[in-house]
Amino acid sequence: MEETKAELERLEKWIRKLSKGEVANKVGVEANKGVTLVKLDKGFVLCDFIVHNGVVSDESGKWHEGAMMTLIDEISSWVAFSLTSLHHITVSLTVSFYSNLYLQEVVEIEAKAIAKKGRMTSVTVEVRDKHRRQPLALGVIWMAPASNNNKPLLPSKL
Repeated sequence: MEETKAELERLEKWIRKLSKGEVANKVGVEANKGVTLVKLDKGFVLCDFIVHNGVVSDESGKWHEGAMMTLIDEISSWVAFSLTSLHHITVSLTVSFYSNLYLQEVVEIEAKAIAKKGRMTSVTVEVRDKHRRQPLALGVIWMAPASNNNKPLLPSKL
């Protein structure tokens, strides 16, 4: 129990650094900047995100689907990490888009582990307009540990 709490605290610290742009590569910094962690538990992440000018938008000022997918993929990896303390890679990513959102609007992102099959973990990520509660996108992601050994990896400093 104590080990799980320590791993969640480590993950929470990592997420907060990502949201401030202190770690990750350029794409990761822009995709994660402005994420506000609301709740983190084993197999569950809830956060808010303001669609900022740094994320790719189309010519009409809408949040680009590719940028949304990047954030969905990133958050799903946090959920998988919270279960195993291992970094994961995406094996399958399916996203359904329901509505558009414009820059400077606030979204709520809820991600949870829904299945585990062997070393694979399935995560759903729902992106909703925070004020209207309107669903914007739903991602279903299957992930596998990035390493074949069972040793936890430290977060990358890249």
